[in-house]
Amino acid sequence: MKKAILDRVEDGKAVFLLEPNQQTWTIPQAELPAGIHEGSSVIIQGKKITLDTKTTAENKARIAAKLEQLRNKKS
Repeated sequence: MKKAILDRVEDGKAVFLLEPNQQTWTIPQAELPAGIHEGSSVIIQGKKITLDTKTTAENKARIAAKLEQLRNKKS
């Protein structure tokens, strides 16, 4: 089992960053399961890719909090 984040989709390929060392792993975009978008955290087991909803939500909340901090500093 591996954890990864979908970094980007370009030229018909989905590019994941594998944890913990940020190695890239690429699959055809057509093989990307529904509901997985750029920034989604996933669990990879063999050829099965599953959305890690808990980690995805935690990452989004952490990023939103950082953006809010930046906005408040500019004021």
